[in-house]
Amino acid sequence: MQSPHHQDGCFRHLFEELADPVVKFELVDGEPIIRHANDAFVDVFGSGPLSVADEPLNELIVPATKQQEAQQFDQRTEAGHSNAAVVERMTETGERKFIYRGVPYDDDHGFAIYSDITDELQRERHLDVLHRVLRHNLRNDLTVLLGMATRILERTDDPTTAQAANKIKQTASQLSQLTEEAKTIERVLGESVGLEPVAVEPLVERVVADCTARFETATITTEIDAELHVSANDKLQIVLRSLLDNAIRHNDSADPQATVSATRVDSSTIELAVSDNGPGIPRIEQQIITEDREITPLKHGSGLGLWLVKWITDAYGGQIEIESAASGGTVVRLLLAGQPPE
Repeated sequence: MQSPHHQDGCFRHLFEELADPVVKFELVDGEPIIRHANDAFVDVFGSGPLSVADEPLNELIVPATKQQEAQQFDQRTEAGHSNAAVVERMTETGERKFIYRGVPYDDDHGFAIYSDITDELQRERHLDVLHRVLRHNLRNDLTVLLGMATRILERTDDPTTAQAANKIKQTASQLSQLTEEAKTIERVLGESVGLEPVAVEPLVERVVADCTARFETATITTEIDAELHVSANDKLQIVLRSLLDNAIRHNDSADPQATVSATRVDSSTIELAVSDNGPGIPRIEQQIITEDREITPLKHGSGLGLWLVKWITDAYGGQIEIESAASGGTVVRLLLAGQPPE
C-alpha cells in the first residue's frame, strides 16, 4: 500500500503536469485566494509565480461583467457543491472562453480547472455560417433548376430532350431532399436525448397517415402488436418517417408497397420494422450503416436518411439491422428497449 507521502507526491506531479490551467484556492471571507497554481495557469493568466500566489482569483481572471457569476460559483463551492460551466476569463492575450470545473475540498479549499475552448467555439460558429449559406444558396438554385426542368418538359416534344429534363428534375429533387435531411440531422443532433415510454401504435398511425397523404400511389400497411411501448422520445417519429420515406420515394415498382410492423422479441426488446418491395439498399451502404465501415470516395451512402435513423437509434441504446430479400425489397429492423406504459 502506498504511503500518504507517496500519494501526495503523485498528486503534485499530476497537478503540475496537467496541460490545462489548474489553481488551488482558499475561500477567505467567501473570496477565493490563490494558494498554488500550476505552470499552465501561470502561462495563461499571469506573468510569473509571484504575481499569482496569494492573489484574489476573481480579481485576477474574472472580467468585471462576470463578477456576479463568479460569486455564485464561490457560494456553491462554500456550500460544498461542484461547479461546471462555460465561462469567459481574462488572460494575458485578452478574454477567452473556458470550460470551468470547480471542485471543493477540505472545508474552505477548492480546485479550479480551466480548459480553453475559444478556438473550437470559433470554428463551430464559422462552420455554422458556412452551412447556413450553403443550404440557403443550394435550396434557391435547386428551386430554379426544378422550375426550368418543368418548363422544358411542358414545351418539348423531343424524347431525348424530355429524358434529359427528367434526369435534371430527378437529380435536383434528390439534392433538395438531401439538404432537408441534413437540416433535420443538424437540429436533432444538437438536442439532448431524454428517454421515456413511447406508445408504438399511435405513433405509427400518425406517421403512416402522413406518408399516405404524401405518396398517394403507394400502399402502406401496418402489423402492430397492441400495447407496445419502447424507450425513446418524440424523435422516434422522425426515424419512422425517414424509413417510410426511403422505402417509398426510391421504390421503382409499378405498385410501391411498404409495411410497418412492431412485435415483442422478448421481455425487454421490441422490434420495429419497415419492409418494402423496392430495389433494395446496396450492400456497401448497408455495411457502412450497420458495420461502421469507413466512408471513402468509392464507398459511401447515397443519402442521409439512414444515417439519421442510425444515430437516433444509437442514442436510444438500440440496434439497426438491414436485410435485402432475394426476391427484392428491403427490411430495416430497429431493436429497441421495451418499456411498461406510463
